[in-house]
Amino acid sequence: MIPRLPLDILIHILYQLPPSRDTDGDISVKTIVLCSATDSLFREAAILPNLWQHHYQVRYLHANKTAEVQRQAESSGNWRSMYFARGVIDNQHARTLTRFLFDAWDVLEIETGMVDCSEHLKVLEYGEIPSLTATRAYWASALLGSISQMYAVDIWTGLRLGSSLSFVEAFSSTSCFFGKHPDEMSSILTDLNSRCRSHLVHLNVPLTPDDPEYDIKKLCVLICDFMTSEGYGPATSANFHNLSNLFPHSYLTSHKRTIPLSLVHVFVSIARSLGIAASAVDFPIRVICHISVPDDPEFDDFYVDVFESPPQILSLREDIPALLARQGIVPSSMLHHISPCGAAPMLLRSARNILASLNSLHVPLPHHLVRPSTILAFCIYLILPERGVSERIVPQLLSQAEPLDACTFISEALVPCLRVLGADKMQEYLAKGCQSTLEAEATLAKGVRLRSLEDRTVQHFVGQVFEHKKYMYIGLIIGWDVSKPNFNHFHVFQSFFQPVCEASEDWIKEMKVSELPRGKDQPFYSVVCLNYPPQRYVAEDNIKPLLAPPSEILVQMCRDIDILPKFFTGVLRKTKLSGSSLGPIRARARFVLSPELSEAYPEDEAIGDAWLVG
Repeated sequence: MIPRLPLDILIHILYQLPPSRDTDGDISVKTIVLCSATDSLFREAAILPNLWQHHYQVRYLHANKTAEVQRQAESSGNWRSMYFARGVIDNQHARTLTRFLFDAWDVLEIETGMVDCSEHLKVLEYGEIPSLTATRAYWASALLGSISQMYAVDIWTGLRLGSSLSFVEAFSSTSCFFGKHPDEMSSILTDLNSRCRSHLVHLNVPLTPDDPEYDIKKLCVLICDFMTSEGYGPATSANFHNLSNLFPHSYLTSHKRTIPLSLVHVFVSIARSLGIAASAVDFPIRVICHISVPDDPEFDDFYVDVFESPPQILSLREDIPALLARQGIVPSSMLHHISPCGAAPMLLRSARNILASLNSLHVPLPHHLVRPSTILAFCIYLILPERGVSERIVPQLLSQAEPLDACTFISEALVPCLRVLGADKMQEYLAKGCQSTLEAEATLAKGVRLRSLEDRTVQHFVGQVFEHKKYMYIGLIIGWDVSKPNFNHFHVFQSFFQPVCEASEDWIKEMKVSELPRGKDQPFYSVVCLNYPPQRYVAEDNIKPLLAPPSEILVQMCRDIDILPKFFTGVLRKTKLSGSSLGPIRARARFVLSPELSEAYPEDEAIGDAWLVG
């Protein structure tokens, strides 16, 4: 028999468990709790109040002061009791978080002005003061996106855990990744369902199975006819892989000529509102719809191919086996392909469609469409994993995520979701990735870029419009890179930064930086542009400032570069006559820095003004 350890040794061991606010801290606390259930000796060691003090103080950095005083009084200063009291509050907040976040929806939506953030960016004359409306609207819009994404992750987690969630609701929630409130999709579908019912009533079509004239097949065809009258139909081959075909907020409004899965989503919503037991089917050729016939031995269930024009009614005994046989599927494997399926298989099919569309299109896509589409697809794969999905999707997800994503819906919804689902390894990778992203952002936020008094090598400024000398695209500077502070005995109280190229060696080789006149020993700039990808890295040798950018270019940049309001509050123009009084009018222009960029580049606003009037 192994001798028992003395109490003081057990206490010393438990004191070695590190306190933390991340996963490691959770593991430490869970270990102590499990030890307390082992036997009386372990329990005596684990309930020691002082053992819990450092865990409490590390985890809970913020508190309502009045409530904290009350907790201390009620627990007589027992750190363990206080820790568990805060744990109860944590669980209550976690359960009500989604509801609470949607309570903030209206004020945030009002803050955006109910329009795209870019519409707040204005081209003003020098001397006018741009408002912060565009930047405020950008962050309000970003928060709306985080709130709706948290909702989607929450209901999909419930789906994975066995909660009841209809295909229509689950699929509508994919638009949450584009900042759409779930009620918005529900409202559109409800209105569509109501109009279809009114249309059928106007045609005197029986809608209840107990009516002797009720014909469920005819009713399904009439639903398809109604959809056609509303503009819904099959996408053309040229437009089939358009990303907008995949998301409810698009194909329910503007992109109604769409793919089979999207048409089935609309059809199932209408059919179920009319009492028809319609379900999507993960058919190998394309998604079709299964119709369950009310108990009647004379009739089989049947299928509707909504994508065909006109729509086809497919029989279970003849049409379906023939179609599957053409795909090489033997009768013994048929059941898997023809059974009505729930929301999860359709979400996974949508994720595959998204990635296929992103990889098949050779035309550059706008960043505001690519980023949420990619995040949506990978989130589905994480929550509803398929065989073969590995940890490699975590860095792919994080490569598209903004720091705000990392500290909101990823950290607060997706990481806890994976923990609940038992995907410990994936959850650990994602949590560490978020932490790295936020640490990098925190480091970047603390940096203040000042130009060296001795060596003014940074020739351009944040907010300057330029043309790339080699690739000829129009860009806008949003930052320049710096090395660590350069201290010397002449300026021991000042820290000025020297320019540096922060790109990887692979990028430096690929871009042939060594062939530039100054190689990599020159300033490098972070820029945004109208072309894809929208964010790039450019050597100073390749920057040609635009002295008088055309107004239409400025307006197009404000409208089409969706992240611009994050960095700038507007555009200032200084108009002057060239050489002679009869010469053309030239107008220099620069973008006005947001408060965030002004803090990071405190000299660039004044330098931009000097250039504007120069």
